[in-house]
Amino acid sequence: MAKTITSTAITALCLLAAAPLLSACQSTCTGDARYDNYWCARGNLKNGTYAAQTNQLRMIAYDRQAELARAKAQLAQKRAELEAARSGGADDARIASLEAEVKALQQQIQAMMQ
Repeated sequence: MAKTITSTAITALCLLAAAPLLSACQSTCTGDARYDNYWCARGNLKNGTYAAQTNQLRMIAYDRQAELARAKAQLAQKRAELEAARSGGADDARIASLEAEVKALQQQIQAMMQ
């Protein structure tokens, strides 16, 4: 009888001690495929979490590429205006203004590419 109570008590204590460890395993699902364990990843693949994240990242990349293309086109236009102003004998204030715009666009593009 005492042996049964002792083994039951030991089993109960082991389960109580393991409960926080088991719950910690459940809370490791981050939604990030790099860090999720097998079971989390399996569930996230099945429910479309990773696919949704991939689509979101794809749209962000597309938007950034479009923004970069617009900035490069604007830079090309401002460079052409600057060259025309220099060859057309525009006043120094206009040339300085265009040079400042070109420099600002170059910095913006450089920041986008990092």
